Amino acid sequence: MTISPPKRTDDPLSQAAECKAALRAGFEDLVSQALSAGWDQYDVALALSELGEQLVETTAENAGSEADIAIAKALFEIRKAFITSH
Repeated sequence: MTISPPKRTDDPLSQAAECKAALRAGFEDLVSQALSAGWDQYDVALALSELGEQLVETTAENAGSEADIAIAKALFEIRKAFITSH
C-alpha cells in the first residue's frame, strides 16, 4: 500500500483531513484483516482508538516541556471535536 505524501498547507484542519484520507485504505484493510481473523468489530474499534490515543500521548510527550505537552493534547482534542462535528 502506498500512502500519498502531504501537500503541506497552512491549514491544520485541512492537513488532518488530507492525512485521514491518505490513511483510509490501509486502515480499512487492517480492520478487514482483524475481522477476518475473528475479532469482534467493537473490540477492533476500541483497540484502534486506544492505539491512536497512545500515539497522540507519545507525540505530545516528545514535544518537550509540560506546556508543549498540554498544548499538543489540547490541539488534538480541538481538532477531534471540530472534525467530528462536521
